[in-house]
Amino acid sequence: MAQADAPADAGRAPVRAAAEARTAAPDFADETLRISYDNGYKFELRFEGADTAHWKVLAGQDPAEGTVKVEHHEKSPGVYRLKWTEADGTTVEQVQNWNKKTVTAVIEFEQDGAKQRLDLEGTFRVAC
Repeated sequence: MAQADAPADAGRAPVRAAAEARTAAPDFADETLRISYDNGYKFELRFEGADTAHWKVLAGQDPAEGTVKVEHHEKSPGVYRLKWTEADGTTVEQVQNWNKKTVTAVIEFEQDGAKQRLDLEGTFRVAC
């Protein structure tokens, strides 16, 4: 008899909460990040929503910037895997850990006819 007294959707609440968590905007959406990698590279990464970003070199490389479409996936709560391809063919795969404010990146590009790869680790902060 106890089941008859329970609301019809009582068992659905956890399912609904999980679905809402999956559709919530990621932490980086509409934020501007200042990223500092351990090799001295510094970037600004300004997100327009969650699917577009404008990146800008701040230090460590020749001045450059661009706007890219971003693919993203939440690996675990507060940890996001992002991927994009820049206009010159450079690919970036980045993992942002919002719990620890750390970032890792793999950047692949062609230089003098040979494919190059940079593996980077660093930190980020949300710009004011």
